[in-house]
Amino acid sequence: MAVIFLYFALFLGVHFLSKQFKRPGAAKLFQLVACFILLFGFFGFRDITVLNDTSHYYGFYYQKAHVLNYRNEPVTTFHLLDSFEYGFQVFIHILIKYVSKEPYTIIWFSSFVLTIGELWFINKYTHDIAKVCFYMLIAGLFFTHYCIIRQALALLFFYMAFVCFEKGKILKYYLLILCACLFHLSAIFLLFLPIIIRTRPTKRNAFIAIGLSLLFTMTIFEILALLGLREHPYYQAAVQKEALSLVGLADCALMIFVLFVCIFIRKRSNAPTPSSTYFWIGVIGFCISLVALVLYPIARINEYLWPLILIHLLRYIDPNAMKTPYTQRVEGTRNLIRLFVIAVFLIKLIGINTFRPEWLHIEPYQFYDFSKKDHTYNLYPLK
Repeated sequence: MAVIFLYFALFLGVHFLSKQFKRPGAAKLFQLVACFILLFGFFGFRDITVLNDTSHYYGFYYQKAHVLNYRNEPVTTFHLLDSFEYGFQVFIHILIKYVSKEPYTIIWFSSFVLTIGELWFINKYTHDIAKVCFYMLIAGLFFTHYCIIRQALALLFFYMAFVCFEKGKILKYYLLILCACLFHLSAIFLLFLPIIIRTRPTKRNAFIAIGLSLLFTMTIFEILALLGLREHPYYQAAVQKEALSLVGLADCALMIFVLFVCIFIRKRSNAPTPSSTYFWIGVIGFCISLVALVLYPIARINEYLWPLILIHLLRYIDPNAMKTPYTQRVEGTRNLIRLFVIAVFLIKLIGINTFRPEWLHIEPYQFYDFSKKDHTYNLYPLK
């Protein structure tokens, strides 16, 4: 983990170096450029052994690039047996046909696009881009995003959609979410987000939502069976496990911790009640975490919500870094809580790397060897 920790420290280094600039615009530009280089350099040139799904996408691209009929057919062709959403199939087809047949193209290009998208989103909500990147890294969000390429592309559409939603542009929100669904079907849940957010943000409604999610958690297998999904791989894997998901427990514990910190600081500093949007995003994230205890794949929905929940958290614990903080008070207690939050994030990351390294595959980190002719690590399609 020494290399990973050194990598984290570089973002803090960018944060402190940016303070040497007298003009805020120059400081922000420096952070944007430096963070782009750090993120794209680390993730865009990673070996296919780094991050779980890297080798899967690499293998899928490799197989398609070597099929003559595939290269010659229209990019709009849909292949049912590929088990990928239509938008992603078109995306891969365009890369192979017009960019490069080299399989590493999918890793390089997706990392390039995702880095731009993540920095664009962070820039919308913060004054200190490097520091927020640091939080996103230690919380494990970036490691997940660069891993789940299809959903990460859907996430970028959600970023744009959420900005439109906050501006009241609901039609643009729905159009962008429909585009997101073309890359990962999990985004279909986001179509209901504006409806949920319009619900009155009260404790009573929050407890009703949590109670319904608990009821759904206890009956989920019966519901899925009635829907004819008894033979689905996710259903079979969850049933055969006959125990709560360990990774689901870790995610749920982190969700509870983050939301508790937000509530604690809000009450301590007499900060205003969060908007209905962030109130319900926190409640939904917690409800999804409860269901994920027995059926972890549903936690994919929270991949869209975690960046917003982290923004919500940082407005409390590090208000000086945010454009719209909930409070300007930065007392000693808040500084201690911030250090505690960082420690919890790092402990989780160390624990995963030590006891469940297969969850992330970030250690040992190594760059892709472009001089090597063959890369055959787990070259098979992603299911």
